[in-house]
Amino acid sequence: MTVIAAENDLSTSRTPGSGDERYTRVAIYLHWIIATLILWNLLSGFLIWDLARDFFKANRPLYGIGITLHLSSGMTVLALTVVRIAWRLMHEPPAHAPDMRPWERHAAHFAHFLLYAGMALMPLTGWAILSAHPPAGSPGALVAPSPMASGPMASAQSAPATPSPGGRKMQPPGIWWIIPLPTIAPIADIGREPGGVAPQHKLHEDLVEWHEIGAYLMLALFALHVAGALKHQILDRQPELQRMGWRKSKSRR
Repeated sequence: MTVIAAENDLSTSRTPGSGDERYTRVAIYLHWIIATLILWNLLSGFLIWDLARDFFKANRPLYGIGITLHLSSGMTVLALTVVRIAWRLMHEPPAHAPDMRPWERHAAHFAHFLLYAGMALMPLTGWAILSAHPPAGSPGALVAPSPMASGPMASAQSAPATPSPGGRKMQPPGIWWIIPLPTIAPIADIGREPGGVAPQHKLHEDLVEWHEIGAYLMLALFALHVAGALKHQILDRQPELQRMGWRKSKSRR
């Protein structure tokens, strides 16, 4: 699902000792693209499954569009997070301000670790939720309840206890309507036989709960990240926001 990327976690463009320590264009693009996608996922998730839940239940075509956009941006965040981590390992980030207190540095590193963890775990749990249904055409799919329900990512919690037609479950049309999203085979195979349908459903609901808790945690991290950046910018009078801005004359790749 979801948050502004850490300002001390990507490559920098700087001249040592000049006080002009900034991230490169690659780092800046990754930062803002991922931040935008996570913010969209948080907003869309709360809108579709909480704030306007009844509306989307009554308008399945819009629900389908919403879930496709939600999963597409989430999987894109997962892919870009891998790129960010690789970029971070190959490039040194800008140094903290010399007058930053030790506890602030430790807190920043810990918050950045949580952000990276959330950027990976939220899409993975969403993918697992979509995978927690019996494979189409399997014996388990013939007796499983319909996956059309109101919970996040096609939860079966309140679905009618009737077999789905032909044992088929509704699948999103793919990432950005282009790339098919495969199921996570070990999770899908739990419900392949009728005896595994109930345990798989329990796992599905646990994953939904973890995904929802993760969304609130990501929202809290988002607020803390923004508050920390504004604190350094306004109270400490450090050029914190400028480090993640565009300035063609000084930036490099």
